Amino acid sequence: MVIELTSPQLASPVTANASGVVDLRDRAASMGFAMDLGSDPQVIQVLGSSTLRMQMVLDGGTLYLKLPAAATGALPLAGKQWLKLDVSKLKGVPGLSSLGGDPTFQDPSHVLQVLESEASNVVNEGKQRVDGFETTDYRAYLDLSHVASNVSGPQQAAAQQAISALEQATKSQDIPVDVWIDPYGFVRRMVMTVDLSLPNGASMQEAVTADFSDYGPQRPPALPPADQVQDLASLIHVAGT
Repeated sequence: MVIELTSPQLASPVTANASGVVDLRDRAASMGFAMDLGSDPQVIQVLGSSTLRMQMVLDGGTLYLKLPAAATGALPLAGKQWLKLDVSKLKGVPGLSSLGGDPTFQDPSHVLQVLESEASNVVNEGKQRVDGFETTDYRAYLDLSHVASNVSGPQQAAAQQAISALEQATKSQDIPVDVWIDPYGFVRRMVMTVDLSLPNGASMQEAVTADFSDYGPQRPPALPPADQVQDLASLIHVAGT
């Protein structure tokens, strides 16, 4: 996955790259993440580098997050490198309660279900090879007001909350998305571009490109060593006492 942030207020684009493995059956995933923050001397002084690196492991409803040492230095982690978050117990925390339902960890066929709901807006942009596969590029403008209706069960409320926040940030209900599908019906690439209006009045464009490859059995993600894990709930408890 590649994320690029551009804005008139930025001297250069901010880019992030991530790659990983997702096990849909057991709701498990591992991902490495690197964000290039540019050559700002203050950023380099704080992080010790212009690149912010993180690792993430999802095991059912539990998320493990490894932050750079510069970011964890101010936290009482007792020398431990990983933070543990029980996603299933964070129902009231904005931005965290929906981590288990993040589209990154969902079946890519759900993307096709959303496109089918927007069939009147889908345009065939022709053939293109992606990651060595022959694919067809389909472009659509997703109506955000319809997307939540494609999410069922307990995730619908979280989806509606996220969509409402996105509508406020984009000042629009239509989001352009391109999806590349191979002859077997597998999604091979998805690109979404969003124009955002920030609270301070600045504008920003976010472009996300996600490539899906190597469908089939995957090696289960390795959990971090128990003696290197700090439970976030215990930190919150200590801070609240």
